[in-house]
Amino acid sequence: MKAIFTLLLITSGLFSSYAQAPVWKKEQLMPTKELSDKITTNAKDKPLIFNVGPMENIKGAQAVGAATNATFSTKILSYLTMESKTKPVVVYCGCCSYSSCPNIKPAYDILIAQGFKNTKVLELPEGIKPDWVAKGYPTE
Repeated sequence: MKAIFTLLLITSGLFSSYAQAPVWKKEQLMPTKELSDKITTNAKDKPLIFNVGPMENIKGAQAVGAATNATFSTKILSYLTMESKTKPVVVYCGCCSYSSCPNIKPAYDILIAQGFKNTKVLELPEGIKPDWVAKGYPTE
């Protein structure tokens, strides 16, 4: 009986964590090559970039720390006070896949709630090292 109970707990934990993983739509993602090009060409529509995790800082990104940190929302909101709601914004963490990262969805949700409708998640299917750094894209 104890083994069955343990198995049920493990199984329910797996399903609940799977169900909570955000599934990002294509229009919510920004490909890494696109962001790199905007950074390196100094494009006029260069987005505001937020690093919401503990990983390497992409060139020009504001490191606001993990979205699970108590001071996160105050810190990210301080960068937004003078920005137009139409400003493109990109969030990334890179500690793991963008589909399972605990930091990206809370950051994305705050930005959308503040009216920043042009917010994207950086497309890092594996993490920042293989999907950004290994490709030679700009870091600080």
